Amino acid sequence: MAEITHVYNKNHPFLASLTERYSLCKSGSEKNISHVVLSLKGSQIKYQVGDSISIFAVNDAEVVENTIGALRALGIEIVNDKHLEATYQLREFLTRKSNLTDVPRKLIVEMAQRQTNPEKKERLDYLLQEDRKETLKEYQASHEVWDALTDNEEVVFSPQELCHILLPLLPRFYSIASSMNEVGDEVHLTVAELVYETNGHVRRGVCTHYLCNLAPMHEHVIPVYIQPSNGFTLPEDDSASIIMVGPGTGVAPYRGFMQERLFRGATGKNWLFFGERYSHQQYLYEEYWNQLVSAGNLRVNTAFSRDQEHKIYVQHRMQEEGSNLFSWLENGAYFYVCGDAHRMAKDVDAALHQIVEIHGKCTPQAAKDYVKSLKASKRYLRDVY
Repeated sequence: MAEITHVYNKNHPFLASLTERYSLCKSGSEKNISHVVLSLKGSQIKYQVGDSISIFAVNDAEVVENTIGALRALGIEIVNDKHLEATYQLREFLTRKSNLTDVPRKLIVEMAQRQTNPEKKERLDYLLQEDRKETLKEYQASHEVWDALTDNEEVVFSPQELCHILLPLLPRFYSIASSMNEVGDEVHLTVAELVYETNGHVRRGVCTHYLCNLAPMHEHVIPVYIQPSNGFTLPEDDSASIIMVGPGTGVAPYRGFMQERLFRGATGKNWLFFGERYSHQQYLYEEYWNQLVSAGNLRVNTAFSRDQEHKIYVQHRMQEEGSNLFSWLENGAYFYVCGDAHRMAKDVDAALHQIVEIHGKCTPQAAKDYVKSLKASKRYLRDVY
């Protein structure tokens, strides 16, 4: 468990400053993935490798102004926060306190009840039918609050009414990509900017856009607190070997792991499976990994899915190295997975079961029991989202 100054938490975060920000991608990359450094100087906050940091972002000014416009307000109206005994000007409340990118079901219910246009009312009522949950989700995913309001311009909300309906702007969690023993009172992050288009409008991830583009440099304005890893950290035994699977930004905690392992003088072997789309554009921390490989401190297998005609992912590289990987596990290695929970983590888990079955020369059930025992002994650890 990481030591944390008790005073800093969700309700009382520390105001960190952004001291460094640069792209980890090469020219021509369709992705923007940034290395971001936050200063915790003066906080006395302590974290361990594997921990995450919680960050309170602010909404993009354009999205805020679009919402004020759709509300036909000025932005200077005074509103109450239903969660706290506090009042704000509408613009500040929408900027700092409100989730403007997720359309609450309650907002759609209210619009349906107030809609005077028969066709639009029928459409909203249709979305709210019990057997139309997927259609409702699709509508919510393709709209933000402002264009849902604009689509239903016949409906009028007071600023206070809307603020009571909106969901709160919650903190976002990022795996820490550093060890305090290496970087001192800093937190390093690996942040992929989320940009996509729906309903004819460009959308941006609230916190990734904030960290990659909007947050000012060298100003103590970024509210943060530490979220302990709950076990996703290095083994206490420095002679134990580790296998790290982390495509994309899932590689972040492993940078911290390796900094910590070198600081400790750990004798256990280290093996990284990293994947992205293109090796010449998105090989995150390539120089650092190469230095470690050259020094004999790390083994790396990469999977760049678009570098060849057929797609290659980290699970394919694992299977290619199945015999060695199983041997590492048999010799007590810890197995880590970080990143996408929806597909990658499931595919990696399936590959792990196949590797155990093939190279352990056992039945599917015995392979299942083997992997289960890895989890029970805290040697199969996941940080997936």
